[in-house]
Amino acid sequence: MTDRPRRALEFLTDHGWGSAERRPLADDASFRRYERLTLGKSRAVLMDAPPEFEDVRPFLAVARYLNERDLCAPKILASHIKDGFLLLEDMGDDLFAKILDDDLAQETALYGLAVDGLIKLHDSSAPEILPAGDEIDHSLAHYDMDLLLEELGLFTDWYMPALTAKSLPAKDREAFIDLWRDILLPVTRDLDCLVLRDYHAENLMLRAGGVGLAQLGLLDFQDAVIGHKAYDLVSLLQDARRDVSGELEQEMLNKYVRDTGQNMPDFSRDYAILGAQRNAKIIGIFTRLYLRDGKADYLDKIPAVWKLLERDLQHPALTSIRRWMKGRISAETRAQAFLPKSFMPQKAMILAAGLGQRMRPLSAHRPKPLITVAGKELISWSLDGLCAAGVRDVVINMHYLADQMIDFVDKYYDHRLTLTLSDERDQLLDSGGGVKNALKYLGDDPFFILNSDMIWQDAAAGVQDQMLPKMQAFWQGEDMDILMLLVPRDKAFGYDGAGDYHRDTKGRLTARGAAPQADYVYGGIMIIKPDCFKNSPDGPFSLRQQFDQAEKAGRLFGMIHDGPWYHVGTPGARDDVEDIVIKCQNG
Repeated sequence: MTDRPRRALEFLTDHGWGSAERRPLADDASFRRYERLTLGKSRAVLMDAPPEFEDVRPFLAVARYLNERDLCAPKILASHIKDGFLLLEDMGDDLFAKILDDDLAQETALYGLAVDGLIKLHDSSAPEILPAGDEIDHSLAHYDMDLLLEELGLFTDWYMPALTAKSLPAKDREAFIDLWRDILLPVTRDLDCLVLRDYHAENLMLRAGGVGLAQLGLLDFQDAVIGHKAYDLVSLLQDARRDVSGELEQEMLNKYVRDTGQNMPDFSRDYAILGAQRNAKIIGIFTRLYLRDGKADYLDKIPAVWKLLERDLQHPALTSIRRWMKGRISAETRAQAFLPKSFMPQKAMILAAGLGQRMRPLSAHRPKPLITVAGKELISWSLDGLCAAGVRDVVINMHYLADQMIDFVDKYYDHRLTLTLSDERDQLLDSGGGVKNALKYLGDDPFFILNSDMIWQDAAAGVQDQMLPKMQAFWQGEDMDILMLLVPRDKAFGYDGAGDYHRDTKGRLTARGAAPQADYVYGGIMIIKPDCFKNSPDGPFSLRQQFDQAEKAGRLFGMIHDGPWYHVGTPGARDDVEDIVIKCQNG
């Protein structure tokens, strides 16, 4: 038994549930997992939230606040905050979405109950801090201009590149965000109510035996913030996963305005603005779920969300956004899901077998990939990026101080990745020979190759989760044998050479050759077809052979990285990059 299951059993045993029958419930989109517990006639739910990834305190604080407001969140039966375990009331299986799939006649009544829940939630201002007992007070963030604009970046940084196979130019992205700044002003003033953020039919339950609001069960509220009253109403009535008719939407909007005394013109404007913002964000999220997590079924939901977005964009307050969209995205594209590519690279190899001579003395007793930057091993920066791109199988070659690499792989923390070691302890095979030796693990489809001595960030978000999906979107297997990440020579931190490649307007590359300089540096990441290794020699050889071969065939391409990129090749560079990364992390 691994440590996590053992701790869960100890937690349950301490609270009298150690002998309960345990059955998995649907996993959360995060790292949280849930199990239904049955002990005789009693039932409960175990939330397992690994503390290195999740914090249970917001859930505890918001749940207790809701229950104090006579709204029904799951009661907290027991908790172990440090280990990330909660024992919760079992609220049953009667989700609104499930009930309505079986009996649509209940739709008006259930949505009316949900609106009544919002009216109750909004009848008093939310405090800045939710007290929930010793050591678990929770400060609520605000759904302010910065957060709303950050979410809109999901549309520009994921959906737009998926359509065009290239990043949205920085000036176009900035223009889009600037249009929103003025539009969002009315919904960022005087924020005072608790916004649950995911208030819709799949997170609302009908509780048996209750009367009035006691029938309404609330789920998935740990990301609650202080925001505008219209936001959760939009979540409910413009549901990305369930079709709510325009007639029912208007009936429920009228009910909310009537029962709360809102000004209809102003509230309708704010409702449309937040609806457009939310639906644009969701289009970006669904695209990311496909590109990063391989969940192609989300693509089929995008046209329905576009319909909701276009409905919101008819409001006069959103005229400028409607024009921006119309000028860049065709009506045909909006009306149908963009087709998934026939193949998205899903495996990777990290080159980690080298001796790391330039990193001495740091590498004297540690493999270079395990040298830390800002508290994290160099190789872990690449692994996190691969995992964010939906890659789940990673091969790592080893030679120097191989026992430490074996120990690292054995203890690696992210359950989503399968790590396989390619053994070069008998002979160091250089970059090309190392990859050829590992082809038996990598399969017959194109895959990523990464050096283990660089860290990258995305230009827009300042995080390491978008560049590899952009490469996946850029990849065109019918034209390419190799797609390289390119870094502009003058922006390549830690590089002082003359550059590696010239790039034409279609992305095709030619080596610098005898030219004094080239504009781009190879950034240590590529997508490559395994066929590139046909007729390659046995034993050690450099990947330069594959690069030259693809160039001669006109099948060597490059994608330009538009964010920070750092080469960590010496102890001094390691210290400099660590300072930069820590400053970025601290804002």
